Amino acid sequence: MMRRLFLAGTIISLILSIPGYGFAAADSQPAIALDGAKIEAAAYIDRGNVYLPLRAVGEALGYEIQWWGKDNTISVTGPGENIVIDLNNNKITANDHVSYMGGDYTNIKDSTYMGADFFSANFGLEVRWDRQNGMVQLERVTENSISIKTIKEASETDIIKITLQYPQVEGLTDKTVQDSINSILKESAMEARNEGLKNADEKEKANASGYGSPNKYETYFDYSLKYNQNGLLSVVFRNYQYTGGAHGLTVQSSRTLDLKTGGEYKLKDLMKVDADYVALISDTVRNMIVERVEEGILPDYSIAPFNTIRDDHGFYLSNNGVVVYFQQYEHWPYAAGIQEFPVEYSALKDMLKPEFSF
Repeated sequence: MMRRLFLAGTIISLILSIPGYGFAAADSQPAIALDGAKIEAAAYIDRGNVYLPLRAVGEALGYEIQWWGKDNTISVTGPGENIVIDLNNNKITANDHVSYMGGDYTNIKDSTYMGADFFSANFGLEVRWDRQNGMVQLERVTENSISIKTIKEASETDIIKITLQYPQVEGLTDKTVQDSINSILKESAMEARNEGLKNADEKEKANASGYGSPNKYETYFDYSLKYNQNGLLSVVFRNYQYTGGAHGLTVQSSRTLDLKTGGEYKLKDLMKVDADYVALISDTVRNMIVERVEEGILPDYSIAPFNTIRDDHGFYLSNNGVVVYFQQYEHWPYAAGIQEFPVEYSALKDMLKPEFSF
């Protein structure tokens, strides 16, 4: 029973770390176009979040969608894809990579709608809500000619349970570059493992003195692939650590890598030298904070008021734009989770270096 409670705590913390905001009455149900051709289905828009009907979009892309009522699971199969969505346990298994869903799906009239990130990550789609024309535009993108393998490591003692999942790139011509990139991707997972082992060592010492927590500690490390185009790879990592309190904490990090050179990009590396991207992105974040407070997504108070992003602020690339993010407790209480703020490439077009025109 105690182990189940720890797992539940892990899932809850991971769900809080994902910007899912629940579901209210739909703002609208715009039509959907795939590569410019309208399909017979409507999207679901809730407080700025886009959700798409899994069966309609999946079948339009050529995938087979099956629902297994006994287990309440959905399978998505097709060339290069083998996905199982477990609705009972909020879990997605995509080509051997297991991840947990937050507020990124819902059911409408017995149909499952998945969030835009699901389609971007698994089907290589750019998802854009064209508010002016009342249409959600889906465009297939050309992804890099690589494959991503998920490495899994797990261990458990009486003190701590450690579960790691991290990506490794396969298929690059330059094996030296590939090894360098894979070393960087593995490094984040090893740092999480070492943090967990350090926590376990401290717990063991506390137990010996009679003041240790009765609960088993936990480390859970996972990743999300966010951008895989134009010779670039952008990956988000989530490092969950439980150390005996009411709940654990998740820290998000990200890496944006050049598949040709193995180099890593910071936010400022994408921008022209004289570009005032800090002001533009900060203004966008401020406006979105106001919107989220008005919509009840964020509370009308903060732990620390937001003023500006840093020139090296944490970010990742998505199919639609640059996304900056803030950690739990950085500006808002724990329940707000990790807040992410996208800035579309079109808004940054005059600031991005020519090689990063996207």
